Amino acid sequence: MVSLQKKLISKNNDYTKLGRLFKEKTGLDIRDGYSKGFSLNKSCSIIIPFYQNCSSLKRNLTALAYQDLSSDFKLNKVEIIIVDDGSSFNLKNLVKFARRFYPVIYLKLKKNYGRATARNLGLLYSKNDIVIFLDEDVVVSDDFVRSHLLRHEFINKCMIVGFRQNINLRDLVSRMDVGKKIVLQKPNYRSDFRYKRFVPEEWKVIHKDIPFKNFNRTYRLLKETNYFKEFNRSKIVGVWDLPYMFVTCNASVPRKYVFEVGGFDMRFKGWNHEDTHLGAKLIARGLYLIPNLHATAYHLVKKVSTKECERKKIKEYKKNVRLYKKFKTENFIIQREREWKEKMGKYFTNKFTIG
Repeated sequence: MVSLQKKLISKNNDYTKLGRLFKEKTGLDIRDGYSKGFSLNKSCSIIIPFYQNCSSLKRNLTALAYQDLSSDFKLNKVEIIIVDDGSSFNLKNLVKFARRFYPVIYLKLKKNYGRATARNLGLLYSKNDIVIFLDEDVVVSDDFVRSHLLRHEFINKCMIVGFRQNINLRDLVSRMDVGKKIVLQKPNYRSDFRYKRFVPEEWKVIHKDIPFKNFNRTYRLLKETNYFKEFNRSKIVGVWDLPYMFVTCNASVPRKYVFEVGGFDMRFKGWNHEDTHLGAKLIARGLYLIPNLHATAYHLVKKVSTKECERKKIKEYKKNVRLYKKFKTENFIIQREREWKEKMGKYFTNKFTIG
């Protein structure tokens, strides 16, 4: 058996050939090109974990309702899976609204298990070709789903990662159509940490194995890695390796590969790194991680976060950094879809209800 770390060292992320193929088929640049002039055949399952943020989920589902897709495509090629991670809300009215446009599966866990577990439950019930991971507090433009699927239509073995712009509710409303409540002003990918981010010295406490010279510097990850093409063989830029670029608030991947690598590792609890670890496993499986600047979305953030909340997030982050590094030393295993589903089916027995 080979460890995940050794598999990652042997991989590169030079997706030049895939980009060339996409260009030949569409005339578009795979990194930011878009056109609605192509028919889509692949189906998708949009998995949205939810916990205690009902107003954000409402805006999320409204944006999905007004996607620039035909009604027939929405009903036959798209499904939305909402996984309530043990919140105190009843989402029946929101689910009823979303079902006017799409088939919707509503799963409610009996207690709060965390995002890795919630997403795995969503995966267990998904049935379509492509999985789109989306957070509850993300609001997308009307071409979002088509932009993701367009890339999967012409290339295989790839993870498509969109970007995000943090925004407060007041600023978001000013950029939307008042009537249909759809995004009018496109979000800016340059606001995402993967475009530009300063790494303060304080982060050394968390990333103890990273050299001192990597701190107190600003990094431009897209530029410095040629849009992730040169981000390979365990290369570190700042404090990040390639799997850190896989952020499941806005990402898509062929469903079968997620099953093969075992989905999300449910040993991750709290904030962050469950998606980084999944990204590492998918890269080890041979998938290329490709940025999609066109699929940038708004990420709703609160104006004020309490000190207690920040301390909790930092504590969870530190713990999950350690877990991520530990899990990379474990054996990398590819399994059959049936095996994973049987395992998850047993795990989730009596842990959730279907609404």
